Amino acid sequence: MSILIVGADRIGSLLPKLKAIGAQEIVHWSGRNHNASKRTIPVKTELVIFCTDFLQHNAARTLKKQIKERGLPAIYCRRAWSEIAPEIEQYFPSALTGEKVCRKGRGCQDCPQR
Repeated sequence: MSILIVGADRIGSLLPKLKAIGAQEIVHWSGRNHNASKRTIPVKTELVIFCTDFLQHNAARTLKKQIKERGLPAIYCRRAWSEIAPEIEQYFPSALTGEKVCRKGRGCQDCPQR
């Protein structure tokens, strides 16, 4: 799983927890920089986490539009694992429980990755 985290100044405490649930690639963009609104979400990204306590409004608006166009799941929360974990479980149930579901996180019965 590839995760993009937008916002938050430091994500060091989140990295081991995200890697433990299967995140192979974690990209972090500071939400305070105005250049974040000019970036394009990486192609491999499967989940976007917005840390709303440190996020510029224009960046959020622009990236939210990209998310809708690509149909990516997004989590909007503060930079706290207690808020992020339940949201990740909603999109990727296997991430925290260990149950095997497809990469899209839907748990389709006919999925070849089950």
